[in-house]
Amino acid sequence: MVPEAWRTTARSMVVEDRWIRLRADDCVDADGRTIAPYYVLEQAEWVSIVALTDEGYAVAIEEYHHGAGVVGAGLPGGAVDATESPSAAASRELAEETGYVADEIVDLGWSWANWGNQDNRVHHFLARGCRHDRPQELDAGETIDVRVVPFAELGEQLAQSYHQLTWFKADARLSG
Repeated sequence: MVPEAWRTTARSMVVEDRWIRLRADDCVDADGRTIAPYYVLEQAEWVSIVALTDEGYAVAIEEYHHGAGVVGAGLPGGAVDATESPSAAASRELAEETGYVADEIVDLGWSWANWGNQDNRVHHFLARGCRHDRPQELDAGETIDVRVVPFAELGEQLAQSYHQLTWFKADARLSG
């Protein structure tokens, strides 16, 4: 049997604040079975950036991630504001989180953040010609340590799945 999209028969918002929207859908599948509630996280699009200096080093970050309860290495990135493009968000997030600016932002495509229960995508970027230009402009509650590491070593340090995917996409672009 070929999979078919479910039909949504009811929808209600469970949580809605500045960070997240949690929706409960009542659905019916192609065989008439009811799936209810089915929770969906509605979130802004995200960006993930591999930032490279002219010398071939990657600009990485380290910060606390409360959901996992760990301090971990990662890539600059964040949410796309409603009024900006993903590439503009990549430039903004890179500067805010690291103080680095890029000569070029290369779009590496996108992937679903978690298509099982989220409606947003992650836009992957390669930033070239990065140089430290300004102080960080962190959001309240953010503490980010900026590190410059060899690009080849960065992939092994990333534990977040979409950060790893951004690194692999950047590596393929740089190798090809």
